[in-house]
Amino acid sequence: TCRPYLTHAIEGCIQGAQRGGVGLVSYFRKEGRALGEVTKFLVYNARKRQVGGDTAEQYLNRTECVAGVQDMRFQELMPDVLNWLGIRKIHRLVSMSNMKYDAITRAGIEVVQRVNIPDHMIPADAQVEMDAKMAAGYFTPGAVPDAEELKKAKGRGLDV
Repeated sequence: TCRPYLTHAIEGCIQGAQRGGVGLVSYFRKEGRALGEVTKFLVYNARKRQVGGDTAEQYLNRTECVAGVQDMRFQELMPDVLNWLGIRKIHRLVSMSNMKYDAITRAGIEVVQRVNIPDHMIPADAQVEMDAKMAAGYFTPGAVPDAEELKKAKGRGLDV
């Protein structure tokens, strides 16, 4: 879901600039939750091959089985570039990451509004990831999927 979030953020920056404001995209590339490209693809393949297929219910567990952890991102240094640019307030933060939000606010930067991406921008096979992250406590302004809903979301199958 990184690409749709990035696309939505860029669109928001353009719209803000068109209204006479300023937009800034600060993108910190941390492929596969900072586990790297190879591990990301190992996890993708393991999710497709697991009994029951790729489900939101097992999304984060499968990553932990393959990599030993669910997430390796260390966001504490991420706000440094924002501080370096003199940013003291973010009017619209386009991110569902609580770690990112917490790092920004701990660095003394005010976040006025957290913004999620519209449903139509979420690819169909990414709903597994979205549901798993919302159930794990990531930011969502809507309803959090329950255990039954997590079983329903299915990702891509194994192409043989």
